Amino acid sequence: MTTDTEHTPGCLQTPALMAAEPELAAAAQQLARHYQLPEEANEHDFVLELTQFGVQLRWKSQPKVTPLLVDFVRGKQAWRRQAGGARDEAIVRALGIAKGHRPNILDATAGLGRDGMILVHAGCQVRFLERNPAIHVLLSDAINRAQHDDSIGPWVTERARVLPRGSIIEQAYAQQLAKEPPMAIYLDPMFPHRDKSAAVKKDMQMLQHLAGTDEDSDQLLPAALAVATHRVVVKRPAKAPYLAGQHPSAQVPSKKHRFDIYIKQAY
Repeated sequence: MTTDTEHTPGCLQTPALMAAEPELAAAAQQLARHYQLPEEANEHDFVLELTQFGVQLRWKSQPKVTPLLVDFVRGKQAWRRQAGGARDEAIVRALGIAKGHRPNILDATAGLGRDGMILVHAGCQVRFLERNPAIHVLLSDAINRAQHDDSIGPWVTERARVLPRGSIIEQAYAQQLAKEPPMAIYLDPMFPHRDKSAAVKKDMQMLQHLAGTDEDSDQLLPAALAVATHRVVVKRPAKAPYLAGQHPSAQVPSKKHRFDIYIKQAY
């Protein structure tokens, strides 16, 4: 997920970060200032709320939609993480992860961090990069809670790092990344879902309304190829065109998606 709220028509503001409960007001204020987010309610259709369980995203105009809270310790995402180290995960195979070989990876469109955490669980050092302010907070909060969990905290702390908010297509950020280049870069730009059925997950609906689609996604591939030392992997819907119109070196298919692999050199 790379689209900044400022790039989405009609979304000139950033969601505020506030306390869901009065006793959390001081902590919420400190968090808002840390992430440079508004501390008071505004007209944005979304609001970030600090709860006793973590930071959640609430869709103000859709009160029936359950607020989104990313959790790698409990719930469905924890199950995926627990199952995600297997070699038959398409993303694991696409990144070239094998026994005895764990490339260091930059997840350059980190979003909610779900794919990136599969790679962390597979044993890789992963840096998470996200430019949308609200999504960056959700991701940072989830990784922080995972790092403090008794069961998974040690290896999450060792392998996962959320970078300051930004994008690889920003020249200054790309230059900074080039000082410590990743072996592989993973890209999963937001692709418009034309299917309005329930098959489109509620959290994806929320993210699309919050951030829009990545109108500048074609800029991601050349930027990633300039920084990664060995390969770039792009996740795309099965029938979507190639990113930037560039044919990959290889592909790994999955049920609804494919992983286009752009190889610069062998590991």
